[in-house]
Amino acid sequence: MELFNMATLYYDRFIPVFIRIAVMISFIPFIGAAMTPLFVRAGFVLAFTLLVLPVANVDTANPVKALFDAFFIGSAMGLSIRLIMSAIETAAQWMSIQMGFGMAAVFNPQFGEQLGPLSLFYTYMGMVMFFMLGIHHVFIEGVMRSFEIGTLRFNSILQAILVLNSYFFPLALKIAAPVLLVQTVIIVANGFVAKTMPQANIFFVGMPLQIMLGFLFIIASMSLSLMVIGRSFMHIKDAIETITR
Repeated sequence: MELFNMATLYYDRFIPVFIRIAVMISFIPFIGAAMTPLFVRAGFVLAFTLLVLPVANVDTANPVKALFDAFFIGSAMGLSIRLIMSAIETAAQWMSIQMGFGMAAVFNPQFGEQLGPLSLFYTYMGMVMFFMLGIHHVFIEGVMRSFEIGTLRFNSILQAILVLNSYFFPLALKIAAPVLLVQTVIIVANGFVAKTMPQANIFFVGMPLQIMLGFLFIIASMSLSLMVIGRSFMHIKDAIETITR
């Protein structure tokens, strides 16, 4: 009853706050993932909304503007993590295709789609690093600061998203580079062997070699991949600070 009374007391700002948090949470790894039950996601958003509601500063004089600002800010903050997670997934897809796992598909719990087995592994690894590095605290702090914004600076917000988007392809390439390089060398070597020894069945030799060396280079470059992913998450903090400035 106390929660109901709180929602009734702040009824004029409840919906904008709820929308801002719900849109942002839908992008957060694991919490907003498709595998998480809708009841759990809705309960988490409602609890967070009631926690923020008493201190939230919302322009109740213009409800339409308040709703638009809530959706825009929530989408901008959520998109910052989605770009990084998509880059990690893209790198894993490149490696899967080069290693011959393009035909294998498993369910990705983050986005609710069928992806390669390496994509599932890297998606989970990205989720774990997201919480281990405390990036979820950055989003909580960002939501609290977003209610202190007087006027939205749309140019600054869009610029922050574009800057973060510029890291998408370089990040994916850095993660997948070791495997892509060794796979390219193997393909070229198989081509030379096929030319010099046409009678040899290169497919039955080259495919296991691609998979074996691919896994070896994934393990060997794991520390480098973790460092690159960790640094990319730091860019999210800069983007959130720019969005909520």
